[in-house]
Amino acid sequence: MKRRYTFSLLVLFISAALHVNAQDIDLDVDTAVSLALRNNLGLKSNRVDLTTKQRAKQSSWNEFLPSVSLGAGLSGSGGSRTVSDSSPWDLSASITASLPLSAANIYSMKSTRLSYEAETISLEDTEKKLVRDVKTAFYNLIVLKEKISLIEQNIETAQKRYDQAKANYESGIVSELTMLSAQVTLEALKPDLEEAVVDHEIAEMQFKQALGLDRDTPLSIEGSIEPKTLELEAGKLSQTHLENRLDIKALLKEFEILETQKKLVGAEEYTPTLSLSYAFRAGVSDPFRADWGSAGSWNDSSTVGISLSLPLDGLIPGSSSRVKILEIDDSIEKTRIELVQKRELAEVEIETIVMRLKKSIRTSKALEQNVALAQKTYNLAENRYNAGVGGLLEVEDAYDSLQEAKLGVLEERYNYLTGLFDLEYALNTRLDI
Repeated sequence: MKRRYTFSLLVLFISAALHVNAQDIDLDVDTAVSLALRNNLGLKSNRVDLTTKQRAKQSSWNEFLPSVSLGAGLSGSGGSRTVSDSSPWDLSASITASLPLSAANIYSMKSTRLSYEAETISLEDTEKKLVRDVKTAFYNLIVLKEKISLIEQNIETAQKRYDQAKANYESGIVSELTMLSAQVTLEALKPDLEEAVVDHEIAEMQFKQALGLDRDTPLSIEGSIEPKTLELEAGKLSQTHLENRLDIKALLKEFEILETQKKLVGAEEYTPTLSLSYAFRAGVSDPFRADWGSAGSWNDSSTVGISLSLPLDGLIPGSSSRVKILEIDDSIEKTRIELVQKRELAEVEIETIVMRLKKSIRTSKALEQNVALAQKTYNLAENRYNAGVGGLLEVEDAYDSLQEAKLGVLEERYNYLTGLFDLEYALNTRLDI
């Protein structure tokens, strides 16, 4: 009996501990962004790529390290030989080193450095996109939660309306059509609620994945959607921030990389190469009978070489080296055209976002007026009910309309806020939101 009592206490203790561990994680938008930057798997993968490029850049000086190799071999010769002939076997070991030097070494090092810088821009772009998407997802969860609450409230009101219609029908006050109409309204709201709940669950699941959290981790979202209204001028924003866009920076870096590749190919095909070499060989004849400790059994030789070579393939019209340079020229021209196009599209994108933001401001003002009217209607309905003139359902209908109007304002504020997030990313800057 005592053991059973002890076991029960242990179970209660573990259950309590699990309950504590299962408490919601309180998240505001800044905490969510920090978690995403620290845990997002896609971002971690990009950081590995950057580490690889950084290692290559830091070790690019190895272009000037010689290539060194060791070798050993046992060789034999056949054919007729006399008694005085030496053994057909010969054992040797060698070490060789070579170092080719040309202008290509310098351009190769520069190409490695530019590749690292391009990866840095790519990582920054990934981080900025992640920040934008996490903020958007965070406030989307707030809107979806409010939408669920509103539908639940509408269902509760519709249920009361149906119960009243049913009672009136049974009392002969209203027709069956009135009762069925109230029931249809009630049943039509239930799929809406289910869809809203599923949308929230999916959005929350995707949000957790972006933050690197386990799918079963309970979250408690803390925040409100009250963005500041900003005075924005598309032309001025483009003029100030266009060249700071990450896609523009990436194309400029790509242009620089192509120019360096062209110089690298030119150096490889049109400039001389100075080659330094050294070789040392030591061997012993008849290794199976030789006295390895005797200096006379060994023979060695060493060579030092310096050579200068100039490739001539590049001088031949239509050669692969010439074609390669022409292809790089084509890529440079395409990048130049793409850069002009990217700037034009960026200006259009910035202007489009600003136009939508201004439209959102106007829409919000109209919706806020609807809230004021809905509030006035609700107050009148409540006064009528308190005076005994109106019914309770009239008050509840007016309250539901008021909540729907408030949700409309919330959704439009969300649209405005996410538009500001898009503008921040498009300008690659922080706005005073």
